[in-house]
Formats: sequence, C-alpha cells, structure tokens
Amino acid sequence: MILTDKSNALLNMSGNLPPKVPHAFDAVYKAAVQNVLEAFAPNELIGAHQFRGSQRDRSLGARFLGRRLPQVPPADRVVVANGTQSILMMLLAGLVGRNGRLALESLSYPTLLPFARQLGFQLSPVAMDEEGVLPDHFEAVCRSERPAAYYAMPTLQNPTTAVMSIERRQAIAEICRQYGVTIIEDDIYSLLPKNVPPPLSTFAPEISWYILGTAKSLAAALKVAYVLAPTARAAEERFWPGVRATYWMCAPMNGSVVSSLIEMGAVDVVIDAVREETRARHTLVADRLGSANMRSRPDCLHVWLSLPANRPAIEFVAGVRALGVEVSVSSTYAMDNAPPNAVRFGMGTPPDRAAFERGLAAIADVYL
Repeated sequence: MILTDKSNALLNMSGNLPPKVPHAFDAVYKAAVQNVLEAFAPNELIGAHQFRGSQRDRSLGARFLGRRLPQVPPADRVVVANGTQSILMMLLAGLVGRNGRLALESLSYPTLLPFARQLGFQLSPVAMDEEGVLPDHFEAVCRSERPAAYYAMPTLQNPTTAVMSIERRQAIAEICRQYGVTIIEDDIYSLLPKNVPPPLSTFAPEISWYILGTAKSLAAALKVAYVLAPTARAAEERFWPGVRATYWMCAPMNGSVVSSLIEMGAVDVVIDAVREETRARHTLVADRLGSANMRSRPDCLHVWLSLPANRPAIEFVAGVRALGVEVSVSSTYAMDNAPPNAVRFGMGTPPDRAAFERGLAAIADVYL
C-alpha cells in the first residue's frame, strides 16, 4: 500500500521539525499577537527597521537565552534575527570569509555545504565518536589547517544525535582557545531535553557566538533566533545596519510576538507539549524498531538509523520511498565524502500521530 496523504504527495519524514501541537500553541499565539496589537501602534512597530531587535526584544531574547546559560546575559550582547540560517550566514561571512576555513564534524548540518560554496570558504571535517568531535583529531586539524571558526552542535547533534559530555566540551573549548578558533555554537535542539550539559560556549565565552533558535522547540516557521555575541561591541560590528545584502533582520511583528510568548510564560506551555508529543512518537519507534541499530533519545527530533552492510542506504531510501515515505540518506550530511551506511528520519513532519505511525510502518517494513 502506498503511504501518501490526500494530495498523493510523499509523507515527509526526512525533516526534523517539531510536531505540531495546536492544542497548546494556537491559544497562546493568538494571545501574544493580541498583546502586541494592544501594546504598540502598528505603524510605529512596523514602519521602520529595528536593527538587531528592539530593546524589549533583545531583553526578552536574553531571558530566552538564559534558559540554557548560567545566567541571563546582558541585552546589549544579544541580536534578534530572522532564524538560525540568517545568523550563520552573517557569522560565516564575517568570521570565516572567502578562502578561510571552518572546522566541523565529519557529519553535520547540510546547509553548511552551500554556504561554503556561496561564501568561498573551505571545510575542515573532524572525526567523530558517540559524543561528537574527537579532541585529538580536532586539535590536529586546528594545528595543521588553522580554521578560523568551529561550527558546533554539541547537544543532540544533527544528524547523529550525539551529546557531548561536560569533560569533552571543556576539552574542545580549551583547544579553540589555544589555537584562536572562534566557536559558533548552534544549540537549537537543546530546549526539549531536560537534562543536558551547559552550552560549549559557557566554557569559552570570550571567543563564542551562541545561537538559540525557536524553530525546533516552538514552531518551525516562527523564524526568530537569538545570538549572543562575545561582547556588545562585537554584536554591533558583526550585525550593523550597513550589511544589507542578506535577510538577517527579524520582522518587528514577528520578534514582538515571540517576545510576548516569552513574557507571558507561554514558551513553557508550547515546549512541554512538543516534548510530550515527541516522546509519544519515540515510544512508537521503540515498539516498531526496538531491535534496530539506532541512536536517539525520547526528546530528540530525529533518529539516526544504522543499516546492515547488505542493505545500502541508497537502496533503503528507495525502498521506503516506494512505500510513499521520504527519509534522509547519510550522504546528505557527509562533509568528508565518506558517509556511513545510515539514514535519518524525523519525528515531527507527519501532521499527526496516525500519519507518523504509517510512515514508521514503511521504515520498519524495509528495515526488518
């Protein structure tokens, strides 16, 4: 049976968006919009750019960042931007630049590949283990290739779901400090798990740019993310109004609505609901694929599924696709052209639990 929706499109399980939770999200989002419309004259709010975000948005963004940091940071070090990708574009262009080098895990966020081509920098992939980047190999790369920056995702790494221990984070931070490598930390998956180590950036704040977006914990299309710069001056210099060739600036209405969600305490309501639904879907994964060689955890938005040697990933993906379901092949994430025999599938893109079960059945049928 072909597992498609009513439009006959493939059921997308290749993405790792948060599951929709309208029972928790809709009412608080409407209330946040209403709060903004009552508090601000629309033309005053939207009639001019708010470079780096308004004072209110940066202050509440600092509070949001404080969910993961040891304390709420100063608002003058915070920039409010139009999603994580736009922050990365600005930082990679300014901190790495043409002919520079970016260190990253050998399996990493695939959008970095087109960024490298567009901005003209080189990638320095680093070997990994179950925690992520290997310190010895990372130091060797820093010594021999002199990367300007390191793109880090130490919590629920994409795609492997790796979580660095505190000891590993301390070691990596010290290597970065020793070799003058700037840390660009993408912590976007960190708000769903309740017990994970503090950000890598906390171990070397003077050389770190810490990014925390909303797209993986609240709703995919909110497109509001916050970046904490090492200093207030660095925030101003790197995200100054004269840089007009990108899309980094957040729409004032969008930033204000997310600020209201933070101010109202509604962020917790949504995150709790997303976490609950994610865990419920992981229970289904364990029931269907409990014997499989896979990596994840109940509060992660994706599963890393290793395949037997006699089941090449490309053939596996094709087999699942023939049943109407899309998953991601490991080569999508390979930065060193040596992908393992594995696939990644996500928790949240199927619109409801029943659709997720149908997609999971297709994955299990091809795997088992």
